[in-house]
Amino acid sequence: MKKTTNSKNNLENLLEQITVKQYGSVAKKRGNEGVIYTRVSSQEQAENNGSLEVQKKYCDEFSKRMQIPIREYFGGSYESAKSDGRKEFQRMLTYVRKHKNISYLIVLNYDRFSRTGAAAAQLSEELRKEGIIVKSVMQDIDTSTATGRLQENFFHMLNNFDNRSKSDRTKINTREVMLKGYWPYHTPMGYKNLNEKRRACFHKHIITEQGKELKKAFQLKADGKLSNKEIIERLKLRGVNLTEKNFHWVISNPFYAGYVTGKLLDGKLVKGQHPPLIDLKTFLKANEILNQAPCAGIPKVQRHEEVPLKIFAKDELSGQPFTGYITKGNWYYKTRGRVEPVNISATKLNSLFVSTLTQFEYKKEHKNKLAKLLSEKLKIKLAQSVDDSKLLKKRISELQSQLEKIEEKFVLGQINQELFEKYSAKYKDELVEMKKEFRNCSIDSSNLENAVEKCLEIAQNISSAWVSASFENKQRLQKLIFPEGVLYNKKKGVVRTLRTNSLFAAIEPLKQVTGENKKSDSVKNRFKSSKVPGTGIEPAHPCERQILS
Repeated sequence: MKKTTNSKNNLENLLEQITVKQYGSVAKKRGNEGVIYTRVSSQEQAENNGSLEVQKKYCDEFSKRMQIPIREYFGGSYESAKSDGRKEFQRMLTYVRKHKNISYLIVLNYDRFSRTGAAAAQLSEELRKEGIIVKSVMQDIDTSTATGRLQENFFHMLNNFDNRSKSDRTKINTREVMLKGYWPYHTPMGYKNLNEKRRACFHKHIITEQGKELKKAFQLKADGKLSNKEIIERLKLRGVNLTEKNFHWVISNPFYAGYVTGKLLDGKLVKGQHPPLIDLKTFLKANEILNQAPCAGIPKVQRHEEVPLKIFAKDELSGQPFTGYITKGNWYYKTRGRVEPVNISATKLNSLFVSTLTQFEYKKEHKNKLAKLLSEKLKIKLAQSVDDSKLLKKRISELQSQLEKIEEKFVLGQINQELFEKYSAKYKDELVEMKKEFRNCSIDSSNLENAVEKCLEIAQNISSAWVSASFENKQRLQKLIFPEGVLYNKKKGVVRTLRTNSLFAAIEPLKQVTGENKKSDSVKNRFKSSKVPGTGIEPAHPCERQILS
């Protein structure tokens, strides 16, 4: 009996192949079940007008009348039909193609299915060839005939035309609003729209605390003393997180200078109705410096092997970063700014930095003992940091809540601007400190033993490794050990570190336990050292995961 059935199936398959070859593709045989797809275009429609329930009701009644059992429901949310790439729509298509018992895709109206015009007609035809028919409750036509398919295609094209007409009208209205100086789109970072749910001509933008921090970023960029990365780091400490790409977008956006522009205005600048964050002169100066870089948003850096500490090292008194220059064949570090510049020989400052690195070096025979001690100490610190992190996290949450409350009271007119600025600044400063402390106390326990091993491997000959490394690797290594750079005090002739990676910071006191004294070889001899064999500074990578840093 089984053999007879297989023979029958083979004959049917062969007959279908001959038919397709002779007459073209034919609809595949499927079951008699269906699915229902409902959608609206916006979140507001989904939440307020009840259209989804109405669509489902009429689709259910239609399926019962046509005796089509419903296998599954899809949609029930908001998705624009301008594109067929919407997630729920694609999930539905995958489902009906996978389940061979599905023959009907039921919608209230063809515009619920798609508004892509020719693309919708093509998709409907592809589904029909697979044995899946798109059925519209409001336009119940027989798509098995050429006339019916023409009608269906007409509805698809009409829906697309309606969509494009609405889009054109919207663009015209939006352009007119923008010509009057109103911003109709998403509120840019640093501003708050007090009338967000109203039409653009009623929007009222105010500058937030975040905006005040961005204003400082514009001023720093216009000053030209700091790189994009340094400004971004300063913003991060103040609670404003930006990537290089986002930073470039902010600095080059005329909205912050009090103008609106866009494609609908063909790049024309229109004086905006919103308050400017920064004056036009500062905005133009910041962009002039920004565009001097060879790559957008990335400052140009001259890589001279003789001055690897440029930008990384700063004058302790003025806080200005050192840049490098050469005169009469000799390299020097020098600060820039309105205060009296500080000069120092590159050889001298590099030597002082190398001397600072030697504090992490140890004798090879003590490596195993140091590794054991370091692991034990870090495990204790890890346990302590968990409790500290919980307390700090709780305090950060409380401060953020207080900030939100004070902002709400100000917006509602319950407190004046003077009180708002006083307390919001106070909470903001506390938040910066709390977040900074939270980052410092956070410890990643993953792969701790491996991190200790790599750390000690780097530390063993760290001064020689830094001296013999390339410019790029020098900067990577020094940033790994001292994440916030170093300070040079010319009067005292010393280099002071701001913050040390905790893995390396733990080595120096533990060396005393092993009875090891500092090496007596001179800094001068280190500059004559040969290259360190093997990995160089590459083992730094595991530590770069900010373990204990």
